[in-house]
Amino acid sequence: MKQQWNKDEMFNRLQEHKKIASVKNHKGIEKVLANKDKIAAVFLLAGSIMNVKRFVDVIQNEGIPVLVHAEKIGGLLLNNEGLDFIADYVKPFGIVTTKTALIKKAKERKLFVVQRVFMIDSEVYESVLENKQNLAPDIIEIMPSTLHEVIRSYSKHLDIPVITGGLLSSTEQVKASLDAGALAISTSNESLWKQDLSKI
Repeated sequence: MKQQWNKDEMFNRLQEHKKIASVKNHKGIEKVLANKDKIAAVFLLAGSIMNVKRFVDVIQNEGIPVLVHAEKIGGLLLNNEGLDFIADYVKPFGIVTTKTALIKKAKERKLFVVQRVFMIDSEVYESVLENKQNLAPDIIEIMPSTLHEVIRSYSKHLDIPVITGGLLSSTEQVKASLDAGALAISTSNESLWKQDLSKI
């Protein structure tokens, strides 16, 4: 049965499972559902305006909140009408976006927002700190997960929870990211979907 989650419930799920499954194609949905008891949420990085609602419904009906990667929805313009389409028709729990301009608009539509940040240089690092009050996503995701000093710094200086993803292939790497201060990790590595990370 489809559930309605709130922000606190999402954070509780992240604290318990410490893992978000990133699904890059429709074949990954079945594998996610096979491991649904070990997964806090799904980042959906697949689909088009023709099928994204169906993908979201299939996963959320199994009790897993879905956040769609807004820029990955084929055929969707990310204007006000596009965000209305996501919020009012697709109805995921939230979105993932790299575009700062979408954060406020998505939150106005009651969507949970994860800001994905590719840490390519010090300018990006400083920009996140400078804009922390203005943008205020619900979570910031640092990419890649190997940047433990950045994760540690953001966890200390931001009031916004930090997660991380990218380049994860083992539980040891997951532990290093969590030890650096990440609340949870996101991964498309299906072997990690099967792992119980609750004791890490």
